[in-house]
Amino acid sequence: MFRDDSTSSRIEILRFPLIVGVVFIHNYDTTVRLTDGSFGLAQNGVWVDFIRFFISQGVARVAVPLFFLISGYLFFLGGWSRDKYASKLKRRFHTLLIPYLFWNLVVLAYHLVGEEIPQAKAYATGLYMQDIHSFSLFHNINAWFGITAGYPVSIQFWFIRDLMALILLSPLIHFLLARKPALLFLCILFGIWLFLPGDEVWQNTADALFCFCLGSYLSQTEKNVLYLDKSGFWISAIFLGLLILNSAFPDSPFVLRKVVIIFGVPSVWWLAGFADRNDKWKSWLTGLGSASFFVFAAHEPLLTIFRKLSYKLFAPTSGAAILALYLLIPICLVTLLVALHRCLLKTMPSFLGFITGSSYRSYRQRA
Repeated sequence: MFRDDSTSSRIEILRFPLIVGVVFIHNYDTTVRLTDGSFGLAQNGVWVDFIRFFISQGVARVAVPLFFLISGYLFFLGGWSRDKYASKLKRRFHTLLIPYLFWNLVVLAYHLVGEEIPQAKAYATGLYMQDIHSFSLFHNINAWFGITAGYPVSIQFWFIRDLMALILLSPLIHFLLARKPALLFLCILFGIWLFLPGDEVWQNTADALFCFCLGSYLSQTEKNVLYLDKSGFWISAIFLGLLILNSAFPDSPFVLRKVVIIFGVPSVWWLAGFADRNDKWKSWLTGLGSASFFVFAAHEPLLTIFRKLSYKLFAPTSGAAILALYLLIPICLVTLLVALHRCLLKTMPSFLGFITGSSYRSYRQRA
């Protein structure tokens, strides 16, 4: 059981906005390349780059660490035992593994079709999208799990892949966090997360490990996750100031981005409290939350297709046009996917439950 109603409500409220943040992260780039040799290279103005960075590389970057933190918190909610671990593994088979396999299969099939249809090939490019018909056993495994590229063929599912790995490692995580050196262990992970250089794949791994373990620690030690609310205004003010600074100087050391996230996570958590106290916002965001996993799972490669078509049709060059596409493409896509989710919920609820694990996705049941 949740230790307070506000924690439960805030998690439900945040599910959908955080997924929208993930979509905006993936919509950040303004260069669109096609396999026929054409490409769209938008010439951005300073103010357009500032807004794009502020949203996609600033506010939205809080989403993934917060998702891992919540996942670790929920997994260890209700205590730890071998029986509980076995029960939770069984549930995650339905909520994580089945959707993971299904959506990667869908994207592989999509790219296979793209190889066969010349008109569609330009819109079916990606990490693994060359000569799929001739894939070896290793190439197939690599496409499913992203061994060399760091991402599976359905790129957003790196999050689910890493989450499943952490869940399998949770007995070790519990062992390390249930002892006195737990804080030392977390400090080491924090240092690695904060200062680790390298590419985005390593950064994702550091996000996953530190934030999941931090959430696990807060759950196992029964820490009050609303404690920072009393300083929420000042934390959010610092977050906003650092975010503006980082957006104005995007080439600043990567450590600044991590510091922005440090202040961003409690800021977003605090802001969710306002929605929790407003019945209309709470009802609206909680209702949209049921579509969050479907939007997450289906937004790529649809987002890539939307971007390529939009840039080819409109060929934006002015700052206003670039910014309009940057904002409208994710909004239109998310709206479409929410509508499709509702349609499937009415017409094929069992199938929708199978591909999203929604029949098991009550956060209360997860505990």
